[in-house]
Amino acid sequence: MPNLVKQKNAAGKLIEFNMVKHTVDELSHRTHAAKGEHQSLFQGQGKILLALSQNDGLSQKELATRLDLTAQSTAEFVNKLVKKHLVTKEKSTTDRRKTIIRLTDAGRKSATKEAAKVPEFLKGLTDTELDQLTKILTKMNDSLYDEINTANPSLVNKFRDSVTDRLRDWFL
Repeated sequence: MPNLVKQKNAAGKLIEFNMVKHTVDELSHRTHAAKGEHQSLFQGQGKILLALSQNDGLSQKELATRLDLTAQSTAEFVNKLVKKHLVTKEKSTTDRRKTIIRLTDAGRKSATKEAAKVPEFLKGLTDTELDQLTKILTKMNDSLYDEINTANPSLVNKFRDSVTDRLRDWFL
């Protein structure tokens, strides 16, 4: 059984994190508003740009797998990026069944901007720490979904779908 003092300390750190993050978000929002800017969200299209900036020339299927997106979502995002002239689509020279996605010069510039949107507090973590954090948060979220399901079974699926739709274009 986990130590109750450690659980209480972790809960306190979560509360502190939420409060500090809220304050930083408010300050950032005010800074952008004062400059007449809109702070854009880190969207699914941005994830594709970032993936290609790290490994250009991926197939659409490889992108979907790496980003844990459905084939349909990936195709939708890629097509939007093609219309914006940020990526190109071409048939593979080795396997005509594959569509290879490549960044344009404008896409590389946009990918650099997307990289800047990753929250600063995550940039200090190693890949191993990011993997650990993701697993821990997934476990916590699953527990919270279970609580919602227990309290109101008809709400949990609707709520989960709403969260999935909202986050599909953000960090997931």
